[in-house]
Amino acid sequence: MTALLALTKVQLRIIRNDPWFLVIMFGMPLVVMPLFTKTMGLSLQASGFEGATGAEQVVPGQVVLFGFFVGGSVGFTVYREHGWRTWDRLRASAAPSVALLGGFGLPWIVIHVIWQSALFAAGALALGLNFNGGSPIALLLIITGYSMCVIALILLATATFRTVNQLSAFQNVGAMVFGGLGGALVPLEQLPGWARAVAPITPAYWAMRGHQDVFLRGGGVADVLPEFGVLAGSALVISALTVSRFRVDETKEFFA
Repeated sequence: MTALLALTKVQLRIIRNDPWFLVIMFGMPLVVMPLFTKTMGLSLQASGFEGATGAEQVVPGQVVLFGFFVGGSVGFTVYREHGWRTWDRLRASAAPSVALLGGFGLPWIVIHVIWQSALFAAGALALGLNFNGGSPIALLLIITGYSMCVIALILLATATFRTVNQLSAFQNVGAMVFGGLGGALVPLEQLPGWARAVAPITPAYWAMRGHQDVFLRGGGVADVLPEFGVLAGSALVISALTVSRFRVDETKEFFA
């Protein structure tokens, strides 16, 4: 536990000293959201959600899509330790693999939750997104579950890939493929049949379903528990796979 807390503090200090990535990842979705609000409003109305403004799709959609990019940062922090030649120092601390992974992952779960929450708040101010009877606690559950699942998935990719370029490719392609299949780009109801069939394998699908429950159906905590359960359960399974795959003595290449 001591090693986990110490590593968590170091990661938070590094993030605090270089916050510009998060600033950019906060600003870019805000630029994109207004461009598609009207179109998504018409799409949601065509799907049977009368009175929808489009904010109910574009705000969660951009949060889910860009959330994969933000989550990718946890992997880059691991590779950066190798690039800085400080990984051997972490190995010398005799901290178990679980503590090392937790020290990298936990700060980014917290940051991911805060980042998502801030974007939803900005969406409410800029685009008039409202709960329409939905529960803020239910939204927080989906935000937390999605953060856990994405961070766990990126750590598994980090444990698997040898170079930072491989991780970068997975992050970029994964964001678009998982986001597209999961309904982050268009409403779930308007995806092709084959896409709807495979969409449940993506964390984006369960996050977007939960957001629909909250913002379009006025759902409460009980309504989003299935989605949260899938996201949190998937995070636990992926984390177990990551622990089994992770090797502290494996060399990672940070530079191309």
